Amino acid sequence: MIMKETNSLGNLAIIILNYNTAGKIANQVTQLIAEGISSSIFYIIDNHSKIEDRKSLEDFSQKNNLNFIKSPENGGYAKGNNIAIAHAINDGKIVFLILNPDIEIPLKTISTLYETISNEKELLFVGPRICDKYDRNIIFSDGGILKPEKCFESDHLHYGRNVEEVNSSEKNYRIDYVNGSALMFKKETVEILGKMREDFFMYFEEAEWCYRLKQYPKYKQAILTNVVAYHEMSDKGDFYQFYMTRNRIYMCRLYQIPHKSLIKSYLYEAQKRFLGFKGNTKKNFSFFTTQVKAVLEGEFQKLNS
Repeated sequence: MIMKETNSLGNLAIIILNYNTAGKIANQVTQLIAEGISSSIFYIIDNHSKIEDRKSLEDFSQKNNLNFIKSPENGGYAKGNNIAIAHAINDGKIVFLILNPDIEIPLKTISTLYETISNEKELLFVGPRICDKYDRNIIFSDGGILKPEKCFESDHLHYGRNVEEVNSSEKNYRIDYVNGSALMFKKETVEILGKMREDFFMYFEEAEWCYRLKQYPKYKQAILTNVVAYHEMSDKGDFYQFYMTRNRIYMCRLYQIPHKSLIKSYLYEAQKRFLGFKGNTKKNFSFFTTQVKAVLEGEFQKLNS
C-alpha cells in the first residue's frame, strides 16, 4: 500500500525552506521517508542560514539523497521558495507542496491533496485543515479570509475552535488563500498567476498570490477539512509586527484600496504605546519605532512591477 501511494506521487516536489531550522527539517523529512515517500521528491532550499546549520542540513540531504539548494542570500519566504520551484520545474515536476519546517503532515494528507489537485483542472491551490500540534482538536486554520473593504484585514477561518464544534464541508472553496505553511499548487498555477512576489519578504506573500485568483473567475482554490496537518505555534517578535504592518499596506497599494484610516490607526497605536505608562518601557519604545518604520516603508517603498 505504501509503495502504491509513493509511486503515485512521482510528479510531486515537496519544497521546504530552511533558515536555521535544520533539526526540525531532518525530523520532518525522516518521518515522511519512513512513511514511504521517496527522497527524490524533497527539495530543501537553504535561505543563507548560519554556516553550522546549513552544513548540518547539507550533510543530512546528501546522506538521504535529497535535492539540496543553497540560496546566495536570505531573500525571504517567497524568493527562497521561488528558487526551489524553478529547480523542481526544471526537473520535470508538475505538482508542488510547500511545507514550513514546523509542520507535521502525514502521507495520507499529502496523497489526498495530490489526488484532488491532479483531478480538478480548475483547482490551482489546495491545502489541508491545520490544527495545533500540541492540542490536536484545536483548529489553527481552515484557510484564510481577506477583507479588502477593511484594508485587507486577515483572519484564519475557524481559528481557535474545537474540531467538534465546526460543521463544514470536506472541501471548502469559499476562502481567499491557502495557508503558506502547507500549500499545494501545480505548474499551471505559476504559468497563469506568475510567481510569488519577492518584495513582501515574509507574511502576506501567499495570501497575495492566492488572491490573484480573483482576476480569473474560472479558477479556484480549496481547503480539504477531511485531512489534517499540524502546526507548531511560535513566538512572534518585532519582525512579525513589522512585516504584517508593512505588507498589509503593500496589499492596499497593490489593489488600490484607500488606506489612510489604516495608517492613522497604526500610528495612533504606536503613539499610544510610546506615551503610555503601562508595560515595559523598552518594549513600548521598540513597538513604536518598529511600527513607524513599517508604516513609512509600506507607504513609500517602491514595489516591484
